[in-house]
Amino acid sequence: MTNRPDQPSVPPEVILAAEYRRALGADLRLRRAAERGYLHRIGWGQYCPAAVWAGLDRDQRYALNARAASLARGSALPLSHQSAAALWQLPLLTPWPDEIHFLGQRSTGGRSESGIRRHTVGFDERDVTLRAGVLVTSVARTVIELATVVDLRSAVAAADRALAVDRSGRIPPLTDRATLLETWHRMLPFRGSVRARTVIDFATPLSGSPDESGSRVTIALAGLPEPELQHPFVIEDRTVFSDFFWLYVRGVGESDGRVKYFDPVMLAGRTPAEVVYEEKLREDAIRLQVRGFVRWDHATGMSVPRLTARLAHLGLTRGRPRLAEH
Repeated sequence: MTNRPDQPSVPPEVILAAEYRRALGADLRLRRAAERGYLHRIGWGQYCPAAVWAGLDRDQRYALNARAASLARGSALPLSHQSAAALWQLPLLTPWPDEIHFLGQRSTGGRSESGIRRHTVGFDERDVTLRAGVLVTSVARTVIELATVVDLRSAVAAADRALAVDRSGRIPPLTDRATLLETWHRMLPFRGSVRARTVIDFATPLSGSPDESGSRVTIALAGLPEPELQHPFVIEDRTVFSDFFWLYVRGVGESDGRVKYFDPVMLAGRTPAEVVYEEKLREDAIRLQVRGFVRWDHATGMSVPRLTARLAHLGLTRGRPRLAEH
């Protein structure tokens, strides 16, 4: 494809204030390109190709905004909380915030600017690292700080992702429970420490998706029996794994989010119809080995009454909650 004369040729990344003059000669040309729809303006002197921006999902857009904010300021303050989570690709089950979060030392005061939130709680240098060319809090510190500010389901989803073990063994986990606990102890005392410890203790490396993590929290909040995660079933010559399994009722539960059927990565070259058909064959084969099988969508998995009603079909009843919402 040939670029139009007034359409700048730029790499698929942020164009920084210090770089755009070398790339295109003047800010005016960049602003005009943004007005014509060729570039998307991220911040002062910062742009990315409009086509690239249009192809990003909500997680990637927030991560790009966070990285751009850090690079624009050129400070030694690390990105933190949700902003660090976005760069570590830790999921949230709620929308990303409008603000970009930075961590500061206590002596710097609590001043913030429009769109920027500074948390002047102090930090240990061991809790800061470089990622994508900017300073961010470590995975462990990020998980712990998230647990103090986001909803419980999102906090657990992020912790589960950080601990997640690739079944093939090719991709190592981002952190481990020992590191989480060591970081938690080192941060004490801090506001929200009890909730953060609850999230660490509840987190598991076996969760297969953010929706599974959220559903697991809902199950615990409802006081429903604790399930076995990733229970194996042998189907002909291969092994498949269920999201949730309750041995004493021989029941299987599956958290069935849209991502399985619409995300290009999850589709892996297949059509949604092909994935639906493969899931049907898998479910039919598992049903022959159990007494009950239920599925639920994202909204049901996030609701105690709705998920309780769904799991009642397996013969599961509520008891004493194993988690508290706050």
